[in-house]
Amino acid sequence: MAGWIKADLAAGKMTQTQADKAFAQLNTPLEQRGPDTRSDEQKLLDAQFPAAKPEDYIIHYGIPGQEPEMTKELKAFDTSARTWMSSAGLPRELGNSLVTTIAKVAQQTQRMTADQLETYGYAEFEKLQRAHGPTLEERLRDAGRMVHELDTQHPGLKNLLKSRGIGDSAMVANMLIAHAQIYHARAGAKGR
Repeated sequence: MAGWIKADLAAGKMTQTQADKAFAQLNTPLEQRGPDTRSDEQKLLDAQFPAAKPEDYIIHYGIPGQEPEMTKELKAFDTSARTWMSSAGLPRELGNSLVTTIAKVAQQTQRMTADQLETYGYAEFEKLQRAHGPTLEERLRDAGRMVHELDTQHPGLKNLLKSRGIGDSAMVANMLIAHAQIYHARAGAKGR
């Protein structure tokens, strides 16, 4: 309905006061009340890869049926994780897949020694080199820039990726690399 109100306002079918009243009745956020200033590229990216809201992601802690108690720390982590994914513009499915992959990596590496984690990291990097070839360095730099921007807004993401080989995982890195292209294209379309 907000779209109709904006269209009627733009066409002169209602006054700004009438539009403001209608927006208020609908509880329309302020950023959605103005005209759509996104570029065509931004609109296309948003349509193809719709960013999910924080509450849209599914995050399981522990084994199904044996979830741990939601402590203050776990609630804080959950909120941060959802905020990072939403801020990155991750579609619901990709966000859920990333969370599942991170959980599997953490489970796989939880008992590894420092030497085993180092060996794991090298093996995963070789997988990335085979998959991306000479473009790997640039793609990792782009993904790293995205992670840095997100961590600046919501600290803790870098620490998560550094813990227990999570960021070394070729699967996690590939997901971040793939989404970094979308993230930076959106940022470029927004002019930042």
